[in-house]
Amino acid sequence: MKNIWITLSYDGTTFGGFQRQENRMTVQEMVENCLLELTGKKTTLYFVARTDAGVHAYGQECTFYTESTIPGGRFIYAMNAHLPYTIRVTASREVDMDFSVRRRNFGKTYGYLLSEEREASPFLKPYVWRTGKKLDLSLMESAAQVLEGTHDFTSFRGNNSVPSDPVRKIHEIRILKDGPLFRIYVTGEGFLYHMVRNIAGALVDAGTGALTPADIERIMAARDRRQLGMTAPAEGLCLLRVYFRPITKEDVDETLHRPLYPWCL
Repeated sequence: MKNIWITLSYDGTTFGGFQRQENRMTVQEMVENCLLELTGKKTTLYFVARTDAGVHAYGQECTFYTESTIPGGRFIYAMNAHLPYTIRVTASREVDMDFSVRRRNFGKTYGYLLSEEREASPFLKPYVWRTGKKLDLSLMESAAQVLEGTHDFTSFRGNNSVPSDPVRKIHEIRILKDGPLFRIYVTGEGFLYHMVRNIAGALVDAGTGALTPADIERIMAARDRRQLGMTAPAEGLCLLRVYFRPITKEDVDETLHRPLYPWCL
């Protein structure tokens, strides 16, 4: 028996999310079907982040156990030969049997891409929230500072989420403007259901002047999702990287300088 660690990159546009579901095709099901075809045995894929329908990833981390004779470093080639091109294995390696991507990671960076314009290039449309709103970067940055640190994020948790500890630590939120495009980078130890999308929605409201930093503090203190505004749509969100050592500013800088089009340039 071997424990294989793979890194996945995928376009989530046509999938019902990452985690297996009964009535929609998901990334997990596609990968597990691929492993069944390769190894002849049903295999369970363990993963870090349960991305929603329409959400993308450059760095989803997964492990699986197998008795296959395929070397760990060769799974990247064997799997990519069978997977659709919307899902790519970008790295594969054999690791210790007790290694777990869920237990060993120190956090993640998500990227969110949005535009002030109502329309977008057809090459960007599946990956950009087209807000149609004029946004003030300085107002967004002021609001982001309130969200950094350790807080109870109940007000930023999506409806129908699995009960979990709402206290989470956000290391930093960085916002970069490139013409009409805004790139929001949220790095934290862990995230609640819809939390990053709700943060993006709040930052857009802040950018229009509809929310102030004081409003965001009040909303967090209320611990009530109904106090917050819109949830940003799924297509702008991408899981960029999972960290397997304590996160530093240099690590985040390095992530943002990777060629992860269109979220990082």
